[in-house]
Amino acid sequence: MKNSGSIFIGIIAAATAGVIIGMLIAPEKGEDLRKNVKDTAGDWAKKLGNLIVEGKEKLTNLTSTLAESENDGRHDGDGKTSRG
Repeated sequence: MKNSGSIFIGIIAAATAGVIIGMLIAPEKGEDLRKNVKDTAGDWAKKLGNLIVEGKEKLTNLTSTLAESENDGRHDGDGKTSRG
């Protein structure tokens, strides 16, 4: 998990650097460039926020599913443990 997180952060950093370099090289007026940077940053922030919310929901669902599976495996219908 730690390795995949580092890879994800590296990809985001590289994409950010690429966009910034592209915007700085592009022949635009300063005002237009600032507006584009602001709009792009806002879009990315919204997308990242949505990804975080989606990830939290999936994690919650997975945790619930695992807890239910664990409970199903440990108990039979009358509350007695089915193992040992």
